Amino acid sequence: MNTARFAFIPPWLDPLRAVAVAMFDSNGDLIEANEGFRFTLNPEAGYNVAQRIFEPSFAALVKMRPDETGLVYSGLINLNVGLGVTRAFAGTVYRRNQLFLLAAELDISAFESLSSDNERLNQELDETRKQLSKRNHTLQKLQEEIETLKRNDGLTGLANLKLLDARVSEEIQRWERYRRPLALVLLDLDGFGKINDEFSREVGDELLQHVATILNGATRTLDLVARYGGQEFAVLLPETNEMGAMIVAERLRMDLEGQLILPLLRPLTASFGVALLQPEEIRDAYYARAGRAVKFAKAHGKNCIAMAGVIAECDHLYQSFVQEPHV
Repeated sequence: MNTARFAFIPPWLDPLRAVAVAMFDSNGDLIEANEGFRFTLNPEAGYNVAQRIFEPSFAALVKMRPDETGLVYSGLINLNVGLGVTRAFAGTVYRRNQLFLLAAELDISAFESLSSDNERLNQELDETRKQLSKRNHTLQKLQEEIETLKRNDGLTGLANLKLLDARVSEEIQRWERYRRPLALVLLDLDGFGKINDEFSREVGDELLQHVATILNGATRTLDLVARYGGQEFAVLLPETNEMGAMIVAERLRMDLEGQLILPLLRPLTASFGVALLQPEEIRDAYYARAGRAVKFAKAHGKNCIAMAGVIAECDHLYQSFVQEPHV
């Protein structure tokens, strides 16, 4: 037999774990081993084969005479894998001069142990992935809730002033590009301070929530309803001209006036100001004109609508309005 065939382990054998292949000399010093052999042994206990093989004993193997093929042993091989653990192999040992080649397969118990370990590791990996996915979902939900809190008013659930500012700025930029009409309706509840004083802050909060429901129900998804201040609300109406904005404002005014909300013994009303965006008008100036129209409505009897002109002298009061389709 040619000794050269035992001088190395073929590369395709190296990564295999179910097959243990090792070359060692007559002193038990390991010369070469594949992954299956290395994986089996605890490296902290060393790789000296003389201390590892105990059935048959290493001393017995050294004394055995090889046959014409170089075979010195075939059968059960027990290895001390370290830490007091033994593992059984079914294999053969060849010898050529002072070199020995061990080629063995793990017995069924070893395969079951490896399979069990792999199954356990896979289960742990699946569980870890599930937990990670659940935590990511929870984190995403928390982030969405935080973003909602940043955008929405905590009491009414409507957009807050910060979101209104951002949306108005976007619509102004769009107006500058396409010159499509943009309307803003501001409303201030009439006598709301007296309601808080007479019935309590809790009743006032419930009324504000009720108003928010009315405003949401009377507007389009394209529109933005926001809480503008303590008792003030804003409705931004893209793609809406003067006539359409007046119709929306009158509809909201009538919806509020037409409901008797306990414990109030009178209708809840509001004063409305409507403004259409003017050329080169900035956001704060736009708010100011709509707010001026609200004050104009307050000064002329409340529960009515004022249309803001370019200047205060051009403001108009509408105390009744015939509804037409929302443009």
